[in-house]
Amino acid sequence: MIDEGKVTEVKLALPDLLAEYPNDPGVQFLHASVLEDANKAIEIYEKIIRTYPKSEYADECYWRIIQYYALKGEIERAVRELETYKKEFPNSSYISPASDLVRMAINISKYNPSRLTSPKKEEQTKDALKESTKEAQKPLPKIEQGKKDSYALQVGLYSTIEAAKAEAERFKSMRLRADIYTKVVDNVTMYAVVIGDYPSREKAEAEKVTVQNKCGCNPIIIQK
Repeated sequence: MIDEGKVTEVKLALPDLLAEYPNDPGVQFLHASVLEDANKAIEIYEKIIRTYPKSEYADECYWRIIQYYALKGEIERAVRELETYKKEFPNSSYISPASDLVRMAINISKYNPSRLTSPKKEEQTKDALKESTKEAQKPLPKIEQGKKDSYALQVGLYSTIEAAKAEAERFKSMRLRADIYTKVVDNVTMYAVVIGDYPSREKAEAEKVTVQNKCGCNPIIIQK
């Protein structure tokens, strides 16, 4: 239902599920996936890892935690989580995109170190991420050119086109429009996965929660 965008229906069903299966890692993971408060969602993901480290949900919990800390600018925490992740799930399909994301966060911190070191500056972190990549955005040949006042939600940045394509396909399977843009970060070509094609920033902001629930990350609004 979440993959089909039926988040409201899931939220309505959750109280009964939580009451009947309060200690089920799958129900807890589902709960975290539809929370609008990213901080509370992370607390649940971390609890699942502590309590059910070998469950089928622990793998993706690590991936979502790493996205959260990397995009928030808490580099040291993101690096620690990534190292633990590699030890616990060395064969996970999320290891490559997680490594790319942490590498991207480290590169961006070099541009604005004072703005990415404090965990209390989440809004500044979002601004820094946007500012550091705004001038370097360059669409791939397949991306439609020339649109005005068109916005999208960036959900990931990868060092290889293969990793970006894999993530884009994952979102397409959720019935979301996913495109890939090239960006240059610290003189390195990276590949950004973006969701949607919105006529205004307000529309993109309105859709941000829905995309956030699906990717378990904090999407960044960009102008195409």
